[in-house]
Parts: sequence; C-alpha cells; structure tokens
Amino acid sequence: MDLEPAERNPAELRRTAFTLIAIMIVGAAFVLYAYKKHEQSSDPNRPPITAKITRNLATKNQQDEFASMSTFEGKVWFAAPFCISQLDENKHAIAAMKELDARYKDRKDVHFVLLSIEGVDQGVTPVQLAEAAQQLDIDNSRWSLLTSNDTNKQRGYIKDQLRLGLVSERLPGDPKGKWKFPSQISLIDREMHVRQRYDFKQATEAQAEMEKNVAKHPELKEEENIDLYLRAVPLLREKMFANTDYVLNETSTGK
Repeated sequence: MDLEPAERNPAELRRTAFTLIAIMIVGAAFVLYAYKKHEQSSDPNRPPITAKITRNLATKNQQDEFASMSTFEGKVWFAAPFCISQLDENKHAIAAMKELDARYKDRKDVHFVLLSIEGVDQGVTPVQLAEAAQQLDIDNSRWSLLTSNDTNKQRGYIKDQLRLGLVSERLPGDPKGKWKFPSQISLIDREMHVRQRYDFKQATEAQAEMEKNVAKHPELKEEENIDLYLRAVPLLREKMFANTDYVLNETSTGK
C-alpha cells in the first residue's frame, strides 16, 4: 500500500507558523517585563540608575547664551538628540517630551534638552536653533536646544554620557535624510544620573505591526500578553509618567 503525505493548506501552515512566532515574541516580551517587575518589586515605578553623567559639555542655546550640561544639575530633565534639517527623524521623542511638558507645566524643576547632532563647525548655530524652536513651538524658558563648536564631541556626549546611541550616515539620496540616529529620550535626575530611556518610535512601530497582524489573524487576540504589543505606546507612556513622578518625589537618588 502506497502511503502519501496528507495535503496541508499552505495558508494554514503560514498562519500556524506566524502564530507560533507571535507567541514566542510576545512570550519573550512578557519574560522581560516580568523580570523587570521582579527586579523593581519594592516599587515598580522606581527607575534604575543606568549611569551617571561625569563630563560637562560647553554649548550655546537657541537664545545665543552660553550653557553647559552642569546647568541642569538640580533639575529633573529629559534629553534627546535632534537634527535641525530632519526634525521628523525623532518626532516621536519630541512629541513625548511635549506631553511631559504639558503634564508638568507647573513644575519649575523640570527641563527639556534637545542636543543637536551637528555643531557650529557643520553650520548649526544658535540662529538655526532659534528657528527650530519656533518651528517646534516650544517655551524657551523650559526647553534648551543646544549646539557646540565640535560636532564629534557632541555626538560622543550623546552616545557616552546621555546614553542615546550612535549617529550614522545614510546612503546618498536616501529620502529619510542624511543622518540616522535613535529617537530616544533619557530621563535624568537631579544628581545627573541617567535613570531610564524611552523609545516611542520603536513602540509605535511594534504596536502598528502587531495591529496589522491581528487584523489579518484575529485569533492572535486570544494570545496571552498580546496587550504588551497592542498597547505598547500607552504602556510606555504610563511607565514614563510613573518613573518621572517617582524621581520628582525622591528625597535622595533612588529613595
């Protein structure tokens, strides 16, 4: 007797494979989430101390005033890289910082810093910063847009001190623009510790991708912890607000 393999529906096979992959991805996210919850079990809203800013950087702001990173010691502040010719590159970070600005508008000890990825040596002067500030419609008393004389030092500071990643150059003609850099925000406490980083671009993309997949495969809605992806943006926002509230109410670092 000849035994022939049973025919399988290719669409069903693809769906099964995708479901298994989705379960693994979401499962991995949940393991990481559970680990972090356990790690911070004494208070899940307390952000860890990631690093301490140990170097200063002399800069000028959008009002053509000398400034340095040490200026922000004693405040709870948020930092992100930006490029005046590619404001859309980190629009997610800037939008989240604006939400923070609105939420803590009555707090004089909260400040927002955008450090240019290009310095005066590449044509980014306080004049260009002022134009960007106007375009972003921000309050100059609460926001500092900064540039320095040395682009390499600026980028080194973004990577090594603010822990916000590398600036790299795209291929010529890329429609996204010349420069690629992370759309991340660092939360920094009064004693200049980097306490947490938030990537709303990554969260937005992950949520949109899962929403698309769930629309094609509704059965995924039943998977445990699927909300970690379907609500990636609001969950990250809630975490950022909770972390900020904690740091603002600290009497000393981490307490």
